[in-house]
Amino acid sequence: MPAYPLEEGLIAFSFLQENNQRLPVDSKASLTGTRISVNLPSGIPRDSLIAAFTPRTPGSKVYIGNTLQTSNTTANDFSAEVVYKVVSEDGRISRYRVEFNSLHTEIDEAMEAAIKRHNLPGVSIAIARGDRLIFSKGYGYANRESAELVSTGSLFRIASLSKPITSAAILRLVQEGKLSFSDRVFGPNGILTGDYPSPPARSNIDLITVRHLLDHTSGWTNNPNDPIFADQSLSAKQIISNQINGRPLEHLPGTTYCYFNLGYCILGRVIEKVTGKSYSQYVQETFLHPLGISTMRIAGDTKRQQVANEVRYYQNEQNPYSFKMARMDANGGWIATAEDMVKFMVLVDTRSPQCRLSAQLLESTYFGYPNWSHFGSLPGTTSVMTRLNNEFSYVVMANSRNNNSPSLVAEDLDRIIKHLILTKEDWPAVAGT
Repeated sequence: MPAYPLEEGLIAFSFLQENNQRLPVDSKASLTGTRISVNLPSGIPRDSLIAAFTPRTPGSKVYIGNTLQTSNTTANDFSAEVVYKVVSEDGRISRYRVEFNSLHTEIDEAMEAAIKRHNLPGVSIAIARGDRLIFSKGYGYANRESAELVSTGSLFRIASLSKPITSAAILRLVQEGKLSFSDRVFGPNGILTGDYPSPPARSNIDLITVRHLLDHTSGWTNNPNDPIFADQSLSAKQIISNQINGRPLEHLPGTTYCYFNLGYCILGRVIEKVTGKSYSQYVQETFLHPLGISTMRIAGDTKRQQVANEVRYYQNEQNPYSFKMARMDANGGWIATAEDMVKFMVLVDTRSPQCRLSAQLLESTYFGYPNWSHFGSLPGTTSVMTRLNNEFSYVVMANSRNNNSPSLVAEDLDRIIKHLILTKEDWPAVAGT
């Protein structure tokens, strides 16, 4: 059964003094989106509280887990996370997470407003200051049909945020002396010689280097279309081979910038050739596992191939499950939590003791800039990764996008978080709600 619209479900929630003798006064909650926000006086124990609530639809039943709740009667332990489930008589479900004394109401309000403005199912956000996580939270629905809420453990397709991961892998191989930025990729002396066709004579494809692919200056463009999305029946190897044989360069390598997804797909093959490992295995072993990240992986194509804690993707105009994610591995294939990606950002921060790459190498890319952003977008996916003033790192993810203007949601979320960070002074010592 489908989830309720966000404005339905419960219409009132409170802790009344007459039911809770330890309360000096009634505490009325605010219901916003999928959140029940309660401010209790300092020092009030939460291990046994009785809630009063009113469902919007008469006859609805309210549960915590599988336990039926009775307004003004059922006591619960609210010292840990509590999620209410409201089930209407016709089986529709909505869920609410109870939050006490939120430290970041301005972020909560801004995220709920963005969800409503862009009709997003859900959003996840994580913020670090230096190498310390200072905020992490989920909003809205991970799955509208089951009314599962977004949590800090929700996995999202990150789309083009996969490219910074691939860049870091290339930098690591350069640092280890296994690769050079000036190495040619195709042709007689190319890294991938023997794996792909020889470039046509005088095509200049043999001049393309690792640096050109990193910088989107290979000379190829997306005219007449982006080859990574053009024919879903082809493998990555077939697409690259067709590109070499059938698409002449429009510019001399190294002279003209053109954002090019296939370039990073090719870099994934370079990583495999140099390391003798699959692209994902090398990234996991080199970067992710040492950081304690075990859930990041290349996404599946279909709903049936989704993994535990992965969100459902929504896009009315285009099927989010029509893409071959494995062939997009190095340019757009990963799934991750927002916290995972903030941990990765710390890894490429020269000020962090966890940094695994030399300052000189990082400064040869945008990783060395005090301010930089990277957006990701696919049908059903929006992702944002930003370094701000060489101090803050943040990641925001959503499980939908504006299909007519694919960067619109990312730009808005980035603007909102940037403004909130720059205007907020009282960040806590550790991450909290």
